[in-house]
Amino acid sequence: MSTFDTVLSMVRQGEKVELRTMPSTDAGVLSTLLMHPEVKPHILLRHGDSSPHTYLEKLVTRMLYAFDPCALHAGIYVRGRHELIGTASLQNWNRYENKAVLGYMLNPLWWGQGLATEAVGLLLDYAFQELGVMKIEGRCRGDNLRSERVMIKNGLTLERILPMPGSSGDVMKVFTLLHK
Repeated sequence: MSTFDTVLSMVRQGEKVELRTMPSTDAGVLSTLLMHPEVKPHILLRHGDSSPHTYLEKLVTRMLYAFDPCALHAGIYVRGRHELIGTASLQNWNRYENKAVLGYMLNPLWWGQGLATEAVGLLLDYAFQELGVMKIEGRCRGDNLRSERVMIKNGLTLERILPMPGSSGDVMKVFTLLHK
């Protein structure tokens, strides 16, 4: 079985959540989550010349059907349930340098229960043990303390703070974790 086949059939279970490949029936839930007013400010959606709606459709398609060879997107589900509550992903995955950027989002109804922390831990373990990733970088806006805590609880450490382009004082915190 190739790495690509393994990725497509990914299922990882924790105590409270499981990560698994998202079915096409989750497209609406995924779109709603990406546009949620409490989630959207923390996600960098670069739509370029496309309309935001067209870009959102393309992004959802890439996430559901694994059309992006440099990314892996998994759905976060409460263990034993079928409702998509978030996503965890490896983005900008460089297989030659064995590094990737961590991404995750969770429906605000589920915040504060340790679910994102557990899901990210499952993804990190999968990335290091199954995919051979050696370095993970995570990023969050300076005021996103929830996301910062998720990364710190999973062993990532603050590497640098960068100014956000075009913002008035907003920063991006960059965290890293190396596989031992």
